[in-house]
Amino acid sequence: MLPPNPCHRTSRTAGAWFARVAAALVAGALAFLVPVTSTAAQTLSVRMAAKNFAGAQVLSQAYGQALASRGSHVTFSDAVGATEVVFPAVQSGTFDAYADYQGTLLTYLGGRPTSNSAKTHAALVAKLRGTGLTVSDAAPAVDVNGFFVTRRTARKLRLSKVSDLRRVAPRLTIGAPPECTRRPLCLGDASQRAYGLQFGDVVPIDPNGPDTERALATGVVDVAVLFTGSSVIPRDAVLLRDDKGLQPADNPVLVLRESMATPGTLRVANKVSAAITTAVYNAMSLAVSRDERDPTEVAARFLAEHSLP
Repeated sequence: MLPPNPCHRTSRTAGAWFARVAAALVAGALAFLVPVTSTAAQTLSVRMAAKNFAGAQVLSQAYGQALASRGSHVTFSDAVGATEVVFPAVQSGTFDAYADYQGTLLTYLGGRPTSNSAKTHAALVAKLRGTGLTVSDAAPAVDVNGFFVTRRTARKLRLSKVSDLRRVAPRLTIGAPPECTRRPLCLGDASQRAYGLQFGDVVPIDPNGPDTERALATGVVDVAVLFTGSSVIPRDAVLLRDDKGLQPADNPVLVLRESMATPGTLRVANKVSAAITTAVYNAMSLAVSRDERDPTEVAARFLAEHSLP
């Protein structure tokens, strides 16, 4: 009987060694191909900003809390500023998302919103292409700029519509948000083309709280620009009809970076949007601006009452 051939023994040992190495390499390659499923890897971190008034703050809370309940890690920054401040901050990556109003945002981006919500939304989506941002579905609620006067002023000056102000504006003082004179839909260029209002004085005023109510009641201002769906409207105030159709379909939307706009994120945001009717939005806004409740608490109650998300 011949002794075992050492060369054959070495060959079998080497073959086994190469087989083990190959298996390890294949396993390593598969590790790169198989998606990581750990909770930490799947958690989406969202830096949620909010505009600087009650209605917008509670909207950002509602969207953000809904995303958090679905596993996202959400941090909030309240009262960052107007669209002119918040949108660039989101686009630059300082924040990831915030709640805005589609007509206002489309106007800011140089588009022309209409009173048709669906058409305004489609135009906004198109305008956002290439910016790195997108939006959720629009909510049914509408919140637009409104020109208000007291009943006494309306009777005395025979005011029922915004165009009636033109003949008396030079001798009147208007109270409005600080950015109003630059906003096309407030006192800016589009408003000037439609109504040509040249007031004797423009007083910057907070459209959220009781300051406007006091200013109208005491005669500090004769006219006030308030948000029809979210401001505290004085009891004695009359809303002048927008007879030139200046105000567009200004429905709430969640604005977010495209990197955050996963199917799951948009599904949650769209469910929240669908539940925000004008009545619901008005109640939430007044709970913050009039009743001085915390937007966090108000949004949480809204989500619970509507079983969201």
